[in-house]
Amino acid sequence: MIRQIHRFVLAAVVVVLAGCAGTPFTFGQASQVKVGMTEDQLYEIMGNPYMVTSREDGQMWVYSHATAFSGAKSVSFETKDGKVTKVPYIPKDYIAKPSPDE
Repeated sequence: MIRQIHRFVLAAVVVVLAGCAGTPFTFGQASQVKVGMTEDQLYEIMGNPYMVTSREDGQMWVYSHATAFSGAKSVSFETKDGKVTKVPYIPKDYIAKPSPDE
């Protein structure tokens, strides 16, 4: 019986971990990134990018996160010479509002 419970718990953990990909982020975090910030500041706000692509005019930092339960989302930032040159438009409806208790 204990062995079956152990296997069930292990299987549940594997399913949960397999259901996530990328770096978790919020659109609120992404909206804090501004043109002119350094790549270090971008990293401080957003964390590790899912992918960095080199381009003729700089780099594209892509953040993507997917879970089995809440779907997928992604944002990208363009950088050149260590500075953010383009940020995505994020509608205000995408940014979570604080609850009245906070």
